[in-house]
Amino acid sequence: MSPEDQASEDESVDGLPLPEAVDAVVRRDATPDRKTVRRTLERVAEDGVVSQAGVDAALGQLSKVVSTPETRLEFAEMELEDAEDAAEPVADLDVVRSRLDTFEARLAAVEDRVDALGTGLQRLVERANDPDDLFTLAVGIRRLTDDANEVHRAADDLKLDLESFQRWLDDPSVRYDELAEDVDALERALADLDGVTDEIASAVERDGDADGIAPDVTWVDATMRGRTLDLFLADLRAELADLRRWDGRIEATHDRADEVAARLDALDEQLTDVADRLDDRARPAWRDRYGDRLTALESALAEFEPPVVWGDVQAELETHLAEVSESG
Repeated sequence: MSPEDQASEDESVDGLPLPEAVDAVVRRDATPDRKTVRRTLERVAEDGVVSQAGVDAALGQLSKVVSTPETRLEFAEMELEDAEDAAEPVADLDVVRSRLDTFEARLAAVEDRVDALGTGLQRLVERANDPDDLFTLAVGIRRLTDDANEVHRAADDLKLDLESFQRWLDDPSVRYDELAEDVDALERALADLDGVTDEIASAVERDGDADGIAPDVTWVDATMRGRTLDLFLADLRAELADLRRWDGRIEATHDRADEVAARLDALDEQLTDVADRLDDRARPAWRDRYGDRLTALESALAEFEPPVVWGDVQAELETHLAEVSESG
């Protein structure tokens, strides 16, 4: 039980003016700060007095707040149905199927959260008859309100992303624009990695730190990030290949695919150059210390195949970087 929940068991605040109710809660436990306590109790106060009637009014308002995400979810569901219908002719392409799978997973997650909101509201209503539990009820109302607002935003974001997806389905220029933006992101990441590689060389020459970090740690960090950029490049190449196949089906005539391919080839060369330079910078002791960790990361990354879920890749990278940090 949290301090906020425990506080309500010691003394009733029912019928107290708001300032006195705040004092009572803070006296019980100073963990929730006074400002938070006041904002919480304001939810169950009427005419400046904390009361059961205030709880009832707050629950009535909360029921409206909880119902809104359900409506927004329905809009998102309709948008996904439209998107699936529009994507049906090309749903066999990984570049399309992976996006649909992501949207379906997001929709299922929002559905689960909407169901949880309804369950949470019902529990609060069932507890509302306990006059000695007003602060805990107020805390629950505040938390459920926050949750409902988050689910509302998640449903709206999903609908907006689905609308963008349909524009992506409809227009080859939109598809290539988004791919070009991803190539830009790879380009920036590679430029950063290139700069770090130079810092390592300078640090080794002066036998000091690279930007405040030990050269060996900087080296293994950069090497690990370079491995993920290799995967990023492979993912972009796979997407480009799917877009080319798509172009062939609709007999699209443009040179965007060739432009992107040329950029990817150039970045491939740069990645190879940076990887070679990182390899040259490494001292034998660094390889001995971090070789196993690099091998472990490479094995983990080998499990990913395009189209890649980049949140999962980033999580894998951060796990291995944290292990390096802990070992240091």
